[in-house]
Amino acid sequence: MARFVYADNAATTPVSPTVFEAMKPFYTDLYGNPSSLYAIGRDAKKHLELARADVASCLGVEPHEIFFTSGGSESDNWAIKGVAHQLAKKGKKHIITSKFEHHAVLHTCAALEQEGFSVTYLDVHSDGLVRPEELEAAIREDTALVTIMYANNEIGTIQPIPELGAICKKHGVLFHTDAVQAAGNVPIK
Repeated sequence: MARFVYADNAATTPVSPTVFEAMKPFYTDLYGNPSSLYAIGRDAKKHLELARADVASCLGVEPHEIFFTSGGSESDNWAIKGVAHQLAKKGKKHIITSKFEHHAVLHTCAALEQEGFSVTYLDVHSDGLVRPEELEAAIREDTALVTIMYANNEIGTIQPIPELGAICKKHGVLFHTDAVQAAGNVPIK
């Protein structure tokens, strides 16, 4: 008999029994709309805010900095388009990313190009890494955002995020990283 080996855990995994048990009340009893004023909604809001505080504590940030979305693709799209549209008002319509990003980033950048944004796609070398000096050379006066994934979902390379982020900070450019594959695997604080 052929044995099935599931090798796509980077995309999705079965829910662990511990998580299932922790979430069960929210599927059966505490399902209220946390934005509502009725009691079941207020209870849901209380638990939502506790979860927000727990996540914030894990990441070393403030709870008001945590936003929950349906997943990584929505988060990437929201962050990249939100920053791009806001900074375009200040004449910053250039984005830098790599050629080896997740489609959530590449498709968002392509959509922004259709809106008139300029996107520079950095090469990823044979070791799977973006070169910090190439990032720095690509930054322009109108650069609004740099978006480079932390850990690659296909080959597992870990980008030099602290160094890339420092370059962006030095030039006053916002930096975004898709850390979906990194969370839980490497320290990301």
